[in-house]
Amino acid sequence: MQNRHVKRTIFSGMMIFVLSTSPAFAQLDQLFKTQVFDRILRDELQRSPGSHAQHYFPAAEAANRALTPGLNALIASNVSSFPLTATIAGVTFDLSAGRPEKITESLGPIFSETAETLGKGKLNAGFEYTYLNLAEFRGVTTEGVRFAFTHQDVDENGVLGNIPFEADFTEVTLGMDVNASIYAWFATYGVLKDLDVGVAIPVVNVNISGEALSVVNGPTAGSNHFFGDLSNPVVNSRVSYNGSATGLGDIALRLKYNFVRGPEINLAGLLDVRLPTGEQSDFLGTGETSTRFVLIGSRKLAQFTPHINIAYDRRPAKLDSDELEFTAGFDQKMTEGVTIAFDVLGEIDINRGEALQFFSQETATILQTQGTATIRRELDLTNIPQRNQDNTFNAAVGVRIAASEKFLFLGNLLVPLNKGGLRSSVAPTIGLTINL
Repeated sequence: MQNRHVKRTIFSGMMIFVLSTSPAFAQLDQLFKTQVFDRILRDELQRSPGSHAQHYFPAAEAANRALTPGLNALIASNVSSFPLTATIAGVTFDLSAGRPEKITESLGPIFSETAETLGKGKLNAGFEYTYLNLAEFRGVTTEGVRFAFTHQDVDENGVLGNIPFEADFTEVTLGMDVNASIYAWFATYGVLKDLDVGVAIPVVNVNISGEALSVVNGPTAGSNHFFGDLSNPVVNSRVSYNGSATGLGDIALRLKYNFVRGPEINLAGLLDVRLPTGEQSDFLGTGETSTRFVLIGSRKLAQFTPHINIAYDRRPAKLDSDELEFTAGFDQKMTEGVTIAFDVLGEIDINRGEALQFFSQETATILQTQGTATIRRELDLTNIPQRNQDNTFNAAVGVRIAASEKFLFLGNLLVPLNKGGLRSSVAPTIGLTINL
């Protein structure tokens, strides 16, 4: 009776947590448009004299058609798809002999799954916190991401630079810092001896800030196109920007069925559905339901448990490719109440057309006149490498510590193994699990 009361209390607390979380509507998806590209290319450069004032308006429009949605999708998909910890942890029970036998060899993995289920009437619940500092995209630091914007083709002949001031171009280095804190309540309940259902309810805080450095380059920079005013014209400018939002993220519903239970290997299937409950305009969610199908294999070898997960992740959001995913590793009991876990996690993009491309071409051609010679210059429009996939590989190293049979603590570090996608240098996770 007391155990049932505790379970009801936990679920009631989770519902209060959800209902009391009021999402923030800061509309972060407008930040790059209003505080960066429009401000620099429309407002600041508009101070250039006379007919030159609006020559970068087409560049601003192009940036808001491609760059702003791309940056928005990049941040939202990374925040909403961050992996959750395992559906079960702690002391489990083997029912193959017809009666429950406690298994205490290992306390379980962290960012992967074993095939075991909790057992009918058992409950795992807890809380976890993850911090993401999204500091690098395709090997380029987010602080150093650079875009180049060409001048308007004034005579509309398809050639930039046949009029000298058309050879001017403006470079913008974003100086961007992006971080997110993910607070998640989770619970898993054993409906049957081989069937678990679970839920994870995240609250997400996203912060974006930076100081964009803009520089006007070219043969007439400082005379026809500049920042400041006529009394103090300059060819460079610094623009600060910032925005933040906090609210409910994309809720995850999980179902796991252990369909093979034996001495050699255990097999299970997991369905993980992420509901579009996070506000898309604030990067708290993708605005679409994603579905993940996972095949799980694991085996217990005394105090050592190797496991492998192979998954297909259906992601319908724009600029977010479906993925083939894998997780392979082990958890190992070190001493009574202490387990270490190690995994390699991979995400391989399937839809090449969904890879983020900021520009349709990598360079723009500008003609620049020097004396009597005309030089044809190929201007790099960004320092971000063009790719048709953003495959990512990470290593997860963690520990579970049991204060008792009921209370377990976890700590984990997720470390990137390659330069694909938008990445944190290190993503730490801490948490508490209660077994009932």
